[in-house]
Amino acid sequence: MALWEKSMRLQQPLLDQMKSLYGPKLPIEVRHYLSAWIESQSWIDVDPSIPAHEMEARRLFDGMMQALQNLMTTNASDFIMSTQLDALYTHMNNEYHNSAMELVRVVQGCLYAEAELVEKQEQLNAPSSFNRQVNTHVTQIQQMLQSIVGKTESIDSMFRGLSTKLENFIIQFGDCSQIDYALRQGNRIPPDQVSKYRERKQLLDQILAKDAEEMKKTCNDLGQRFMDCMEVVRSAQGMVKQELLSWKQSQRMFTWEDDRGRVELNQIQQWFESLAELIWRNRLLSKQFDLMKTRFPQGIIQNDLFSNVQQIITGQLVELIQQSFVLEKQPPQVIKTANRFSATVRLLVGSKLQIHLSAPEVIATIINDKQAKAVLGDISKPIPPNLATGDILNNQKTMEYNIQTGILSCAFNFMQLKKIKRNSDKKASETVTEEKFTLLFRTHFTIGGGEMDIPVRELSLPVVVTVHVTQQPHAEATIFWDNAFAEPNREPFSMPDSVAWQRLSEALNCFFHSNCGRGLTAQQLDYLGRKILGLGPDDDLTQRVVTRQHMLKDQLRSRNFTFWEWFYKHMDLIKSTLKREWIEGSINGFMERADAQKMLMACASGTFLIRFSEGEPGGVSVAWVTDCADMGGNSERQVLSLAPWNKHDISIRPLADRLQDLTNLVYLFPNKPKDDVFGKYYTPTPNSEQGEVPADGYIRAELKAQVPTHIMGRSIMSNPASPNPSIVSMPVGTPSDSVHDWHVSGLNGGIGFYPDLPATLLEESGDPPGF
Repeated sequence: MALWEKSMRLQQPLLDQMKSLYGPKLPIEVRHYLSAWIESQSWIDVDPSIPAHEMEARRLFDGMMQALQNLMTTNASDFIMSTQLDALYTHMNNEYHNSAMELVRVVQGCLYAEAELVEKQEQLNAPSSFNRQVNTHVTQIQQMLQSIVGKTESIDSMFRGLSTKLENFIIQFGDCSQIDYALRQGNRIPPDQVSKYRERKQLLDQILAKDAEEMKKTCNDLGQRFMDCMEVVRSAQGMVKQELLSWKQSQRMFTWEDDRGRVELNQIQQWFESLAELIWRNRLLSKQFDLMKTRFPQGIIQNDLFSNVQQIITGQLVELIQQSFVLEKQPPQVIKTANRFSATVRLLVGSKLQIHLSAPEVIATIINDKQAKAVLGDISKPIPPNLATGDILNNQKTMEYNIQTGILSCAFNFMQLKKIKRNSDKKASETVTEEKFTLLFRTHFTIGGGEMDIPVRELSLPVVVTVHVTQQPHAEATIFWDNAFAEPNREPFSMPDSVAWQRLSEALNCFFHSNCGRGLTAQQLDYLGRKILGLGPDDDLTQRVVTRQHMLKDQLRSRNFTFWEWFYKHMDLIKSTLKREWIEGSINGFMERADAQKMLMACASGTFLIRFSEGEPGGVSVAWVTDCADMGGNSERQVLSLAPWNKHDISIRPLADRLQDLTNLVYLFPNKPKDDVFGKYYTPTPNSEQGEVPADGYIRAELKAQVPTHIMGRSIMSNPASPNPSIVSMPVGTPSDSVHDWHVSGLNGGIGFYPDLPATLLEESGDPPGF
């Protein structure tokens, strides 16, 4: 499918972002009418910054004009369309007749941005195959439950028929016994009636023998049907358990709240409740049959068929109840001591079997990995009362039943970890933020009027305990690796030491999307892979493996920080201060500095983009293309970059206001007017021009960002498209990533201050220190 066809099928808000790419520079009607021609041309082979490519750019311009003329000829009979095409032809000719290279810049930028938007849409649509698989599982479970209902009804009907036949058998057997007794006495039957009594007894003997044989066959059939029913119950319970395990596993995932393919817990509860009712009904039938067995004549019941039926049914019921005790809301996986946290447990069969009539108390304790391994062993063994590695306040709560929702649950809303006992056996290389614990929730349920007492327990996802906020990034690194790569039903808390880059890239994308509202593109993930592995642009990533040590502990090449510290701080910057701009696609984020330069050199002067700093974790740098003039008046197009802004900088003056201050910046890449993108976020300016003084009598000073006008003998020429050409913004003589930017001004003049510029501020290649 052609790129334009995919672009037209974008969903909101991506569709609006695509439409905003087009305007006077390239009307969307031209993109639509000439879509096939535009996409068939080799735009990428032309570099607008190279004068030698002028002839190829002119060829593309002439080709576009000819394509529009051909359309006008083809649609000459359509007055409306021919008029519109004529207007487009005139507009494009006036716009680019003397600037074919500018046309190439505009088209390249639009096609690049379109491709990114289409890729984002395809990423959003990716889970559809999983949804079909989930729907298949749901259908299979429903069919199994219907099968169990049918088998249970058949068992019940057969049992009732057998009960009726047994009652008749007992009556006839009594009649036969009386006749036999009378015949043996001899003197109680008139002589002329003896033959009649003997015929009657012979008939009853035949009837009883036939009924006994039928009852024996029915009992054998009934026993087999019990076993067949339990086999289907076991299969259905296994599938429901698998859906529950998938639901639990999705709690590990970073996008679990947005997982459209996940089966909801309420649906899983319906399955558990249906199974509980059906198993309980079969258990009652088996118990009634046990009472009936004593009334059968000897030899009718084969005990080997029924010796295990009730035991199997009871075992299925106990297993179901134990599986239905779940953590509906997990505790936070990074717990800071003395901070309040919460969790919610739920019993998925709580509204059945009258369990909710005597709701028990649940106890929560924190345990280490060795204790967790012991807990996961034989669940019938009691847990020692002092099993804990820390003290939790408010760790006991009685379960409550909600009659409207039919949910039996228990919400721990005010738990607080007072202290924790660390593992003294951990490796010397391990830090406290690598040590994992888990919260154990336990209780017991009584059913059948005290007949059965069933212990239940559930472990939370692994948690890391911190004592200071500075430990948060490292603690989240431990949790990230565990959540992303731990296998289901693993032994606490085993996990792989290395994974394929493909798996890691998917996990990083999900983590970023979960925290920032939008994921990463294939190009950004490719950039991250080459950064963490230290590979060049031509190296293959597909078969590469990344170790946990390499990602979380080893410092990046020529840097004093790890990949995780760098990645996490950029994510935290977006999450805390720039989330709306990131979701709207206004920030390019992860990309090579050289790629940013190449993209901008193909754009109009004053075009800028925002990318993450390669040398300062948690910093964004603005790069823009402009014309620089040396002392001799010679002009040269260059891409310049501002020193990174971090979270603290943006908290002082928001990003949108900083961009508004810098009049050098005109278009957000590829060609969107800056005010159209960021104008809605500008801070309103007080009406000081009217001479109004605030009620408190104080006039507020303003902080504004400003670029130095001269650096190292070169001047940054003012942009003709700038709203205020008198305020010049000046790139530098060589490609740079470090023009410092702060200027403070009051209402009547101002005081300017800039950090000292390093001697190596402007370099031909590579990032300056801190960039």
